[in-house]
Amino acid sequence: MNKTSILFLFIMTLIITATSCSNDSNNENNASIVGKWEILQYGIGPIDHEIFTDRVNVTECGKDYIEFLSDGTYKVILFSKHKEECYTIEDNGKYIKNESTLSLIKYIQDSEHIIESEPTDSEIIMLNESTLKFRFLTKTEKETVSQISIFKKI
Repeated sequence: MNKTSILFLFIMTLIITATSCSNDSNNENNASIVGKWEILQYGIGPIDHEIFTDRVNVTECGKDYIEFLSDGTYKVILFSKHKEECYTIEDNGKYIKNESTLSLIKYIQDSEHIIESEPTDSEIIMLNESTLKFRFLTKTEKETVSQISIFKKI
């Protein structure tokens, strides 16, 4: 998969409007989400049958990450390289974490104002001091597709 496709999948994982589920069996989600989280893997497919891929970074430019700040905002920094030139793509917005649900609200700049997207809800599968794993669900006509992202704290 080329860098552009991976980048698109990562951004879409963060902004796709989805349905959230609760996970009553996991009580490991009480750690703080505040901090920088480097993406390690992502998976897509039917629920519990996702196919995972390691995240490939342009290491000489930097490692892609999402940062959750204590003021309730987040930013996503994606590094890329074109013709030996490093550059970054940045998204930001605000987040709401409630128990096992994480809602992301992306800031979108129009010609004169910053507007907020509809909240994108995800299920926090795991959140501890070193690992963040969350799932977005997207319903299609035929099935529900699961998109999982796995991060490590940096």
